[in-house]
Amino acid sequence: MLALSATNLLTAWEQGLAQHPLQRAVTLLALAWPEKTTDEWARVSIGERDRQLLQLRQELFGARFEAIAGCPECGERLELTFSTQDLLAQRAEMGTASEPLKLSSGGYEVDYRVPTTDDLLAVAGNPGQARELLIERCVAARNDGVAISASALPDEVVTLLGQKMADADPQAEVQILLTCPACSHHWPTVFDILSYLWGEIEDWAQRLLQDVHSLASAYGWSERDILSMSATRRRLYLEMVGA
Repeated sequence: MLALSATNLLTAWEQGLAQHPLQRAVTLLALAWPEKTTDEWARVSIGERDRQLLQLRQELFGARFEAIAGCPECGERLELTFSTQDLLAQRAEMGTASEPLKLSSGGYEVDYRVPTTDDLLAVAGNPGQARELLIERCVAARNDGVAISASALPDEVVTLLGQKMADADPQAEVQILLTCPACSHHWPTVFDILSYLWGEIEDWAQRLLQDVHSLASAYGWSERDILSMSATRRRLYLEMVGA
C-alpha cells in the first residue's frame, strides 16, 4: 500500500469533487494501491472494493467508527461506536468478479457474476430500472438449454439469484443490528463505507486547507512547503500562531 501523503490525498479529494460517488471509490483505491489502475479497481466485486476501502479508512483515520442513528419507532437518538473488525464479513469462497458462477432451478440454468463498480455506474442513470439492467449485465440464462433474456427469468429464480449473489459477495452489503435503549426496538441498518469515508476525507481536507491558509498568512510559506510537513509539525506551528 502506498504511504499516502497529505498532498496526494488532497489531490484525490479535489478530483473527487467532480466525480460520481462511485468513481470516488476507485480513485481512492488506485491512489492507495497503484498496482491496479482505476479501470481494474472498477472491475473488482463491490464487496472486495469495500473491504479495501475499510482497510484504507483504518490506515487514514484508525479502526474506530462513530455514528448517530435515530430509532424509527420512538425517535430516540443513538450514539454508535464500532470497529473495522465489526464490519468485516467472512470472505466467501469464490473467484474474481469476472468469473461466472452457476445456478440451476426449475429448468432454468443461469451463469452469473457478482456486480462491480463498473456495473453500478452503468445503471446509475436509470434508477427506476437499475435492478433489471444490473441483472442483464451480470447474468446469462437458459431455459431447457435455450438461451433467454435475463429479464425473462421468473421472480422466484431472480429472488434465488439475488440470495446467491449476496452469499458470494457478503461484504457488498454490511448491516448493523441496532437496539433502541429507550423502547427496545430492534432494526438493521446498512453501513456504507464509501459515503462514511468520503465524508471524513471532506472534513479532513477542509481542516487542512484552513491550516494551510493560517500558516501561509503567518509565515508566507507556500502550500507545497506546508503540506510537505508532518501533521505534528504543522500542529506545533499552528499552536505558535494561535490558530
